Amino acid sequence: MAIAPPTVAIPRWQRWSPAEERRPGSAVIRWLLRVLLALPFVGLALHAAHQGYVAPGPALAAGLVTGIVLGALGERLLAWQVPIRLVVPFVFVPALAFQGSQDPAAMVTLACLALAVEGFVHFAVAGRPEGAVRVGLALGVAALFDPMAIGYAAAFAIAAPYVAAERRRPGPPSWAVLLFPAVALFLGRIVLEWRLTGQVGLSLDSAGLGGAVGGALVAVAHTPLYAAVGVIYAFRRPRALIGYLVPALCVFATLLIGLPYSAVSAYLLLTLVALVAVPRAPSRRLGVFLGTVALLQWAQALTWPPTSPAFAEWLRVAWGF
Repeated sequence: MAIAPPTVAIPRWQRWSPAEERRPGSAVIRWLLRVLLALPFVGLALHAAHQGYVAPGPALAAGLVTGIVLGALGERLLAWQVPIRLVVPFVFVPALAFQGSQDPAAMVTLACLALAVEGFVHFAVAGRPEGAVRVGLALGVAALFDPMAIGYAAAFAIAAPYVAAERRRPGPPSWAVLLFPAVALFLGRIVLEWRLTGQVGLSLDSAGLGGAVGGALVAVAHTPLYAAVGVIYAFRRPRALIGYLVPALCVFATLLIGLPYSAVSAYLLLTLVALVAVPRAPSRRLGVFLGTVALLQWAQALTWPPTSPAFAEWLRVAWGF
């Protein structure tokens, strides 16, 4: 059944159509650029494999996935006329060099969670129901690798009725659209894992309430660009702010429940979410402000980098630091 177009006017700053995401227009050129972007991470992966840190297969896969993620991000920013300098604290940091060259599952999860937040923003700002469908599909893929995707789905499902009521829409997307893909695929993964190995590899180690609060605050402190874009939404589109804050809340929930957590992954996730949520065609003043915040975050990431035991081991084994 066809979906009726929204009756509300879509503001220019967040207007969206699938055609706008195709820059450059040729699929061959787009994929060539993605492969070229993957080459530095493939080189890092081969070096780490040569040092014995990681197996060559997963490392090469991580490099290729990272190239695809960066290519898609660049296409989006160009299509939305967002200053490309904003990617500096995401691309030119050791955190991406580490995760983008040795963990393909983490990169796929990162991209899917960011797409889910973007889909919710489309639903909240522009009233586009297909945004909610994108949320469900993206979280379904993420749930194959990260059980916290179910928390994202639940948070979006709880927020959706409020957003729909604020826009005076006929009704919010059903819970099934947002929750079913993530829950079904996660349970399917658990059943398959149990059938193949006879056990479920899911361990919990809670950081406690204080540790969870502190960890979430540190994650936000590491990403001033995420905080700056959140302030913009608080003033311009408070309904979308509900979905935009879900990643930070899920960092807190991950630490509180005791699911596997990495400060490096949290840094990359919050930064990528900020990049895909930057308003379309920002004004010169807003572009200068966000560009300044991005450069400050980059400087901070070099002097006060997010770290984890795996990241420290990668620096020691692969690079001798």
